[in-house]
Amino acid sequence: MNLIVFSTVLTPRIKYIFNFIFRDILKAEVTFTGNSQFFLESKYAKISYGDAPIAGELFFKSSALLFSNKLEDPKIKTIPFGDYQVPFPVQNSLLPFDVFAASFFILSRYEEYLHQQKTPDDFKASKSYQYKWKILDRPIIDEWALILRNIIRTKYPEFKFYEKHFIQQPTINFDVPVQIPDGFINKSKFLFNALASKENNFISAGFDRLTGLDINIAQVLPVAANHFILKKISPVYFLGFPEIPDDYIGITGISKSLNTATVGLLQPCASEQQKVSNVKAGLSKLKKIFPDLVNLSSQQLEVLKFPLCYLNLLNSGVTSDYSMGYAETPGFRAGTCTPFSWYDLQLEKVTPLNVKSYCFTGAALEQLATQDTNKLMEHFIDSVKVVNGMFVSSWKLRSLSTHLKYKKLNNAFKHMLEYAGS
Repeated sequence: MNLIVFSTVLTPRIKYIFNFIFRDILKAEVTFTGNSQFFLESKYAKISYGDAPIAGELFFKSSALLFSNKLEDPKIKTIPFGDYQVPFPVQNSLLPFDVFAASFFILSRYEEYLHQQKTPDDFKASKSYQYKWKILDRPIIDEWALILRNIIRTKYPEFKFYEKHFIQQPTINFDVPVQIPDGFINKSKFLFNALASKENNFISAGFDRLTGLDINIAQVLPVAANHFILKKISPVYFLGFPEIPDDYIGITGISKSLNTATVGLLQPCASEQQKVSNVKAGLSKLKKIFPDLVNLSSQQLEVLKFPLCYLNLLNSGVTSDYSMGYAETPGFRAGTCTPFSWYDLQLEKVTPLNVKSYCFTGAALEQLATQDTNKLMEHFIDSVKVVNGMFVSSWKLRSLSTHLKYKKLNNAFKHMLEYAGS
C-alpha cells in the first residue's frame, strides 16, 4: 500500500519535506495529488494537508510557510509539546502544530538564510530556534516522523514501512603535512613563500615537532584503518591542504593507507572570500593523491554560511557534504540524523547535494570531564538509535593516536565506538 498526499496546491516545499519525512526517514512510498476526486477514489492510505479535511482521511492543518515561494521573516509562535516548544501552532488537526512546516523550517536552515541577510556575523548554536525550544540535542524531525508513523498505523494497520537500521560513521580529519625541501636555499625559499602567503602550517608543524605534540600521520593511518576494519565501521577521511605549491605537500604513505577508504576535502569554504576556484584547487590536490576518486565529498568545520558555501560546493562538483553541525556545540543543526538533499531557498528547488549531519566534534568534548564526555556521547548515540538514524561524529586524526596529550580524546573515541557498536 502506498501513501497518497492531497493538497490544493503542491509547492516545491511541500513535495520536498513530505518526501524527506515519508521516503527518506520512514521508507514509505508516497504520491501527491491536487485532484480531490482522484484522492477520494484512491485505495491508498490518505493524508490531506490544507485548511480543512475532505472526507475521513488523516488531516493535518497547514500554516502558510510551505505555500510561499519567498524567503520571508515569519512571526514565529510556539506552544508546549511534551517537554519542549514547537512552532507553527494550528487547531483542528491531528497534531497541535504544523509538523511539516516546522520540519521544513529547521531542515532548510531557514533562520540562517535570514541571519545572513541581516548580518555578516557567524551563526551560533545559541542563536538557533532549536536551542531556544530545547530540541537542539535531539533529532527532532526523525522523532516527529515516528509520531506520524504511529498515526498512520493506527488508521491503516496494514500499511507497511520498510526497515531502516542504525549506522555509525565517524569522520576523521587531518591536514596533509608540509614536506620540507632539502638544502639551505630550498628551505629558505620555502619558508619565505610560506610567510608571504600567510600559510602557518609549516610553522605550526615545526612547533609541534619541537614540543613533541606532532603525530606521524603515515603511522597513525594504517593503525586506525585496521581498527575500523575490526569494528566493521566505514569512516570518512577529510584531508586539508596548505596553500602552497604541490611540490611541498607530503603525501608519502597517505594514498597507500587510504586507497580503499572514502576520502573528501576538508574546509573547502571557510569564508566569503573563498570562491569556487579555491574549492576546485583543493579538489585537484585531492585527486592527485586519489586519482580514481569519483564521488566528491567535503567537510567544513569552521564557518558554514548559507547559501554561499553549498553553492560553491555544487559548482565545484561536490556531491556529498558532512558540514552540517556546530563545531563547538553538540547538537543536530538541521534537526535530523537522516541524510538529506539540500534545498536552496533562494532558487526554491532541491539540489543534488546530499548532506549528512554530524552531532558533535572531538573538539567540543575536550573541556568536559571524562564522565560528562561519556554521558554526552551516550545520549546522542541513544537518540539516533531510537530513530534508526545515521550517527556521525567528527574527530581529528590525532585523537586516534597514542600520544599522551590526546589520551583523553582517544579513550572517548574508543568508548564511542564500543557503545555505538558496528
